[in-house]
Amino acid sequence: MVKRLTPPKTNNKRALFGIAHADDLILFAGGTAISLVNAGWEVAVVRATDDRWDSYELDERETIRRNKDEFDSALLNIGINQIYELGMKTDLLGDASEVELRKEFIRIIRDFKPYLTVTFDPDSHLYEDNQDHRLVGIAMAEANWAAGFDKHPNAGSKQLDPYLPMANWYFGREVAEPTHYFDVTKVFSKAVQAAANHKTMLINMARQLELKATTDEKKLDITSQVEKSPATFVNKIMQTSRAKKVKGVKYAEIFRVRDSVSLIENLAKVER
Repeated sequence: MVKRLTPPKTNNKRALFGIAHADDLILFAGGTAISLVNAGWEVAVVRATDDRWDSYELDERETIRRNKDEFDSALLNIGINQIYELGMKTDLLGDASEVELRKEFIRIIRDFKPYLTVTFDPDSHLYEDNQDHRLVGIAMAEANWAAGFDKHPNAGSKQLDPYLPMANWYFGREVAEPTHYFDVTKVFSKAVQAAANHKTMLINMARQLELKATTDEKKLDITSQVEKSPATFVNKIMQTSRAKKVKGVKYAEIFRVRDSVSLIENLAKVER
């Protein structure tokens, strides 16, 4: 049975979210991010790609610009203003070096010094069809331990001191072995409003659904509706991914959690 998650009790209230694309944070774990901010946490986000292809009937330059502006607006709406941009080409991480991406995450972990990291579950490959998501999850999961090795290099010319986060929370389209859930019912509406900022991506998502309908010789005209009211569209998507996940909880975000809290506390008792 999955256990309920709450913001960890610590004086180091820093959380780092690692995502592939601009809309990943809100669509996968937006309620959790909002809850951490509301609890007084400093939250930073690292986005691996530039999302240059995630639009409909826009060129790459305009797509990059709009998705960046909408990403910044969405995060500001929920109280996040620290962003690390890696600027890698979207939907091509399958050909990128996992080791080089790991170095980037090591650099950011050492620089930001989070207690908590949150990213894609590297062990949920059975349910994940996006190579960008997979590589981000794998690289950041490795960085979560490699950042503590003094001989593991970080990206950049300046080598930073080793540092390790205490806890790692992993999300996914369908977490293979979930251990915890975060009740996001109270902040669900705020998450939807933040997600609605991603208008460019949501229009493209609607367009993909129209194409699938055409494949089945059905008529679906929702792109124009999303252009007028992106919040209505994304509300349905986010309800589907969060409702009825946990008995008695209206909206929940699901995670596989790994942390060293109990081990550290037991070792500290032995030292005393």
